[in-house]
Parts: sequence; structure tokens; C-alpha cells
Amino acid sequence: MLNRAIQSIYSWIILVGVVIFVITGNAFYVISTLDELAALEARLFTTTRVINAINNLHMGVLRAESSKRGYLLTEDDVYLSDYNKTLLRMEGLINEAEQSAEFSDFPRQITNIEKLINLSRKKLDDMALTVNLAREGDFEQAIQLVKSDRGLRLYDRFETLFSQIDESERTVQGEHLANLMKLRRDSVNTLIISGVTTAFLIVAIFVLLKINMRENLRHQRVLEDINEELEHKIAQRTQELQIYSDELGRSNRELEDFAFVASHDLQEPLRKIRAFGNRIEDGYGDVIDERGRDFLNRMLNAAERMSMLISDLLSFSRVSTRGKEFSEVDLNAVVASVLDDLEIVIEETNATVEVSTLPVIHGDKTQIDQLLLNLVSNALKFKQENVSPVIKISSRPSDESELTGLHQVDEFDWKTITIEDNGIGFDQSFAEKIFAPFQRLHGRSAYKGTGIGLAVCRRIVERHNGHIKATSEPGKGARFAIVIPVNGEPFANTSSSGVVNNDS
Repeated sequence: MLNRAIQSIYSWIILVGVVIFVITGNAFYVISTLDELAALEARLFTTTRVINAINNLHMGVLRAESSKRGYLLTEDDVYLSDYNKTLLRMEGLINEAEQSAEFSDFPRQITNIEKLINLSRKKLDDMALTVNLAREGDFEQAIQLVKSDRGLRLYDRFETLFSQIDESERTVQGEHLANLMKLRRDSVNTLIISGVTTAFLIVAIFVLLKINMRENLRHQRVLEDINEELEHKIAQRTQELQIYSDELGRSNRELEDFAFVASHDLQEPLRKIRAFGNRIEDGYGDVIDERGRDFLNRMLNAAERMSMLISDLLSFSRVSTRGKEFSEVDLNAVVASVLDDLEIVIEETNATVEVSTLPVIHGDKTQIDQLLLNLVSNALKFKQENVSPVIKISSRPSDESELTGLHQVDEFDWKTITIEDNGIGFDQSFAEKIFAPFQRLHGRSAYKGTGIGLAVCRRIVERHNGHIKATSEPGKGARFAIVIPVNGEPFANTSSSGVVNNDS
């Protein structure tokens, strides 16, 4: 079993993957190490900058204090000159300390540096008061201020806070240096281990490659024998499938004949029910009470709906089984014919139909006529109350996203035919439901129909190797997009009869 695992091509692929993983891991580790190194250097720079800034500030305060005391003790202007120079430098030292505090990694340290700067300013103000008294000749009062513990307490607070900041920053600096050295040691060790591992894996790849090449030759000979056997089985299976295909075609023809006979036999008793019902209504309507007339009307309406359902079901089943041969179909002429058929309805509803230039496609003219007739008549039927229908029919090249899931996309030229109206619309959650047989979104009393029309539309479009999609919002009309090939071929056996239903 171990030998089989070693000789397996999958083991080789896994090993290559491990090598790539190790090399990639090393690369990421190096990048990570460089990033961490840069971060540590930045922290060290920040810490060093803070230390230098507070040390310079500390030295400046000490120098100013020294110059002040020298001037008070000796009244020598040399000390006063040095004191003034130090004061001029102090503002820059304070600004430097403030800037270094902004880059510190510790919020508490920032607060401490701000306190140190405030103490520095207070100390400088105390010095300035003393020096100004001496300049005005009041050396005795200046000496008294120096001897008082006010300046001493202020300096002690300054010195204590300075020591705390300096100690904490040097501690952090030491930690950063220790981390930097540890990172260097770990990097060297990891790179050595990674290099040895990578070399071992590369050698293993070459060994496995050689074993697999020898094994592949053996497998190739075995596959050749298997292919000969499979070809023999495929020939047998093809023959069996041909027999099944012939049987399926015969069965479809029998089902089609059965559907035709069943619909004809079902229509005959319905015609008698309607005929005798009409006779009862005409001859005995005066002697039947109101309740009886209601029952009679319900019976006649049910018989009429049943007749419509049978006709629509027959039309639905014939889309694929009795479609005509494909030919050149000018959609502009088809739309003109549909609008001519619906001329009375268009006038009654005061509808406006806007038609753009449409393409010539390869399809079943009868079914294409039925498709557009169903969609336009629906747009006229489902109009808003007291609003004249506006129907727009247009064409454009299909988007790539619209062709997802369709067959032979690269073999055909595709167009998207759009029928848009301003009718009552529907909720988008019902966009698929409306294409199912007998699915209605409204009651029969509001809108007549059997719920087959849009199902027939979908079957027609699918027979033309396309798809139809509906988008809508309640009260904002509906939009039907038909994606269909211009030079398509039928995806079902053709026969002699077209679709005659125009009700949805």
C-alpha cells in the first residue's frame, strides 16, 4: 500500500503542493520579518527621539538655572548673556519634546511629557521673575526667592517626572532591542530549517517523478486494453439507445394522438351540456326562480371554462410536438399582424403601442405570432383602471449576463426582445409562478383566462433555445424580456400543427 501511495500521481501532486506551500510560507515569513523589523526600528527611533528630546529639555532647564544662579551670585553680565541664549533655545526644545510626544506608543507617556513641559514652563517663569528682579536692582528680593523652597519644590517635581519618563523610555528601548535580537535569531533558524526542508522536498519530487513516469507507462498499456473494451461496450450501448429513442418517439406520437382524441371526446359532452343549458335558459328561463337561474349560469360558466382549459392544454402540449419547421420570420411583420388582430381592443382601451425596429429571426412563424399575441393581449388585459395602456416593444443585442444557462451560446447570434407596459404589474416574488400552467395572480371575476398563456409563451421560447424573464412592481407595469437566437434551430421534433391559444 505504501508503494502504491508513493507511485501515485496524486502523491506527487501533493508533494509539489507542499513545496510550493513551504516556499510561499518562507516568502511570507521573510516579508513578515521585514515588516516586523521595520516596525521595531520605528519604535526604537521613536523611543530614542523621546529620550533625546526630554534630555535636551532637562539640560536646557539645568543650564538656565545655572546661568541664573551665577548671575545672582556674581552680578556678572556674562552669566546673564548665557541665560538669555538658553531661554531662546528653550522654546525650540519644548516644541521638540511636544513633537516627540505625538509619536509615542504610550498614551500615559504622552500625558507625562505634557506635564514635564508644563513644569518646564513654570520653572522658566520662576527663573524669569527672579532675573527680572535682579535686573531692576532688587538683588535682595531675588536672592530671597532663590532661597525660598518654591523653586526647589518645582525643580524636585520636574526632576522626578523627568526620571520617570527617562526610565520608562529606556526600559521600552531595551525591550525593543531584545525583541530585535530575538527576531534575528529566529529568522536565521527558520530560514535554515526551511532551506533544508525545501531541498529535501525537491529531491523527493524528482524521485517520485521518475517512479511515476515508469508507472504511467504501465498504466498506459492497461488503459489501451480498457479503451478497446469500452469502445465495444459503447457500440452496444449506442445501439440500445437508438432502440430506446425509436420507442420514445413512438410513445410520444401515441401520447399526442391520445391527447387529441381525449380532448375531442371531452369537448363533445361539454358542448351538449352547454347546448341543453342554453335551451333551458331560453325556453324555461321565465319559470325558473332566481336561485335556479343562478345554478344554471354557474353550470354554463363552468362548462365554458372546462372547454377553454381543454383547448389550452391541447395547445400547451402541441408546442413541442406539433411545431412547424423553422423559417425566416420578420418580427416587424409579426407585430403588425398581432396589432391588426387586436385593433378593436386597442381602440376600446385607448392604448398606445410603440414599436422599435425588430430583427428577422429563424423560427416557427406560427408560434412566434402566438408568443407576441399572448404578451401584447396580456398587456392590454391587465391595465390599470382609468389609465390608458402604453406598450413598448423593442429589441437590442443580448448582454452576456442574459445568456447564462443557455445552450450553444457561442454558436448563435442573440437578441433580447422586450415587451413593456404600464399596467397593474405584480410582485417580483411571483415572477416564476406566472409561467407555470394554471397559475393565476387574480381571480376569474377580475380577469378572464385559464392561466395557460404564459406557460405556452415559455414553451415556445424554450423550443427556440431561448428564455423569457418577467420583472415588475405592483402598480408600475410589467416587463417581459425574451432572449432568443436570431439564427437558432428547434430543440424538439417538428410536426404539422401550430399553437392556437391566445389567452393567459
